[in-house]
Amino acid sequence: MPVPDRFRSQCRLLRAATLVVFVLLYLMLGAVALAALWPWRPPAAAEGISGTQALLLAVRLLPGLGYLWALWAVQRALGDLAAGRLFHPTVARAMRHIGIGVLAGALFNVVAVTNLTRWIAGGEGGYLYFDLSGIVLGVVGAALVLLARLVDQARALQAELDGIL
Repeated sequence: MPVPDRFRSQCRLLRAATLVVFVLLYLMLGAVALAALWPWRPPAAAEGISGTQALLLAVRLLPGLGYLWALWAVQRALGDLAAGRLFHPTVARAMRHIGIGVLAGALFNVVAVTNLTRWIAGGEGGYLYFDLSGIVLGVVGAALVLLARLVDQARALQAELDGIL
C-alpha cells in the first residue's frame, strides 16, 4: 500500500523538528557536563570540581542518554516513513528502540539516580524516589517494547498468509 505524499511530507517535517530537539538537548547535556568540569571557576571555587561532585553529575546526566536514544529512534523512524520504506518493520523497530530508551532512562532516573546519589554523597534518606512521571515513562517504555513484539508477530503472520495465497 503506497504511503500518501502528505503523510510523507509530515514525516519529513516532524523528523526535522525532532532532530533539532535532539541536537539542542544533546548540546545542553554536553554544556552542563563541560561547565562542571571546566577549570574557569571563580576564585571562591578555584580548586575545581571534586571527584564526588563529578561522579554525582555523571549519575544525574545518565538518564538523559536513554531519552536521547529514544529521540534518535523517533527521527530515524520518521525518516524511513518519509522515504516510503515498509511500514511494519519501521514501526516495530521504532517502537522497540523508543521503548528501550524511555524505559532505561526512566528506570535509571527513578531507581539508580536516587540510590547512587545517596551512596556517593554518603547521605541518608529514602531508597526510592517515587517520581510519578518517571514511573509512567517506564511503564510506557515497557509497553512499547511489548507492542513492538506484537507488530513483529503480525508482520510474520501476514507474510505467512501471503505465502499461502
